[in-house]
Amino acid sequence: MIAHAAEVSTIGRFAALRDIGWPQIRAAILLGLMITAWNGIVFLNPILDIARSMPSGLILLQSLIANQIRAFCLIAAIVIADRAVDQGARRRHAYVLAALVGCLVGFVVSEPFDLAWRMYVMPDHWPADWTWLHGTPAHFYWPLFHLTQWLPAGGAVVFLYADRRAALRTAQLLHAAELDRIRRSRITLESRLQAMQARVEPQFLFNTLAQVERLYGLDPPLAARMLDDLIAYLRAAMPLMRDTSSTVAREVELVRAYLDIVRLRLGECLVVRIEVPVEVAPMRMPPMMLLPLIDHVVVRGLEPSRTGGAISVRAAVDSGRLRLTIADSGAGFVPDVDGDAIAEIRARLEALYQGKASLDLRRREGDATVAVLDFPLQQRAREA
Repeated sequence: MIAHAAEVSTIGRFAALRDIGWPQIRAAILLGLMITAWNGIVFLNPILDIARSMPSGLILLQSLIANQIRAFCLIAAIVIADRAVDQGARRRHAYVLAALVGCLVGFVVSEPFDLAWRMYVMPDHWPADWTWLHGTPAHFYWPLFHLTQWLPAGGAVVFLYADRRAALRTAQLLHAAELDRIRRSRITLESRLQAMQARVEPQFLFNTLAQVERLYGLDPPLAARMLDDLIAYLRAAMPLMRDTSSTVAREVELVRAYLDIVRLRLGECLVVRIEVPVEVAPMRMPPMMLLPLIDHVVVRGLEPSRTGGAISVRAAVDSGRLRLTIADSGAGFVPDVDGDAIAEIRARLEALYQGKASLDLRRREGDATVAVLDFPLQQRAREA
């Protein structure tokens, strides 16, 4: 079984040769050209001596073809080493073996070509002082020259490649770990926000139901109508309360529906003004921000007076920020007394924007107060 597994692993590694594509071919061509150019620079004087009696073009072409053969063999060995490392082989051993085997195979494959080129293509017109390259000595010199030349060059290439690949793999792992950390942080933040939001929703619902209960004691038919409207409203609103993102238009519509319910009890003495420019309506914003504030105004500012009042909601974009202003004619927003709803909204803003958003409560003339929601402008929501 162990032998079979080793055989399968070996077959799988050599199957990596099927994955050789244009990037590997391009790397092999570039490597062959670089080695040929390097040889031309290092051995420039001997090449010039030989070129006096032999065609320089044939010399360069022979060197180029032979180096390309060796480069392709070395790149193939590197590809196999990559597959072996991916399958669990030790990185250093795999690439050292790739350097040795790639250079040796390239030497074995290229030498017959090199010999045939010297014997049948190149004329035997070596310079007079190069007599030692005539006949049998040349058959020993050139193989040893090519082998000793390619072993250090191939080893250096494989070492640089393996080091670069290890650095890229490390960077990929760090990037994947960072993405996973961001994903986990986002999940944690969403869970925290949902927990905060879950604390807001019961408070809003309890306040609304308390209004229905009080109205039953004053006007049962009107209370029944209000309860029907509340049920219809909740059926539409509840699915949206758990969303992690919303739009200005959607939040304003929830506020409008809620105030329609409140108006059943307060009648014409409640004046509502909502001003949202068309270009601001599709802007994104966190859900369940406006509704708790409006509920806060009704419970804290309008209900105690029992004479109604005015509520205005305005949305505007200024300097890359979205600003929502909720004003009332009573004491709904008292800067000194935040209340649970205000504290929850501020906690959610801090969790979402890390200090880049705010909820500011201000007093105006008389008993009037105003709340200003201010946060960075987000991308528009896509059209449905």
